[in-house]
Amino acid sequence: MRWSTTAVVLTLATLAVAAASEAPAVLEYDVIAVKRKLLLETADGELALEVGDHARSGDVLRTGSRSRAELAVIEYSAKFVISSKTSFRLAHDRPGVLLEIERGSLRAIFGKLPEGDTRERLITTPSAVLAVRGTDYGVEVTKDGDTSVSVFEGTVEVWDVGGAGKRMMVQAGQSSRIKRGKGPSSPKAHGLSAHDWDQGRRRAGQGMGGSQQSPGMGSGTHSGGSGSRQGGSKRHGG
Repeated sequence: MRWSTTAVVLTLATLAVAAASEAPAVLEYDVIAVKRKLLLETADGELALEVGDHARSGDVLRTGSRSRAELAVIEYSAKFVISSKTSFRLAHDRPGVLLEIERGSLRAIFGKLPEGDTRERLITTPSAVLAVRGTDYGVEVTKDGDTSVSVFEGTVEVWDVGGAGKRMMVQAGQSSRIKRGKGPSSPKAHGLSAHDWDQGRRRAGQGMGGSQQSPGMGSGTHSGGSGSRQGGSKRHGG
């Protein structure tokens, strides 16, 4: 069978449109607070980002020692408070995944999406997938890739990244640990507040870091001392 030139062009155009509709949209992440160092990996080395800069899907970033940063994804009503020594990627190759944490810890704060908006808002780690159900939670990833999640508001559905074990619904006031290939543990009470987490306490009664102020949703500055940065630098994507 011989195809006409018009038929071939129309077929290719249809395939191109279908492929474009399936590809995840590129998201923009606003840098709304930085204490000390937030570093973006580039072909020429690392670039320090400041308040007012933007990062995009696919970017790889990390915070330095005794550092802290806040990123906001307005489109998904999401904010991430990144703790020190945390390495992560702004995800782009899977619909719904907003962050891929390699190592370290962060607090994820999600507002409500518009009525009828059913998009997933996921965070992944080397061992787990975390799906929010309108919530505020902290997640910590060890150097071995094991994951701990502590929920402060709402509910998080957690499962092993490779499909091992059962999915768990972790409610406010509960925590769960996910080891590689073993699935999440049964949820247990963690006895922590969001403020405890911001102060560096990851387990009840245990301090794990210096004092940090609890962030305000949507804040564009951080009063973390002389290391804080404010301003409108647009070094990356600005």
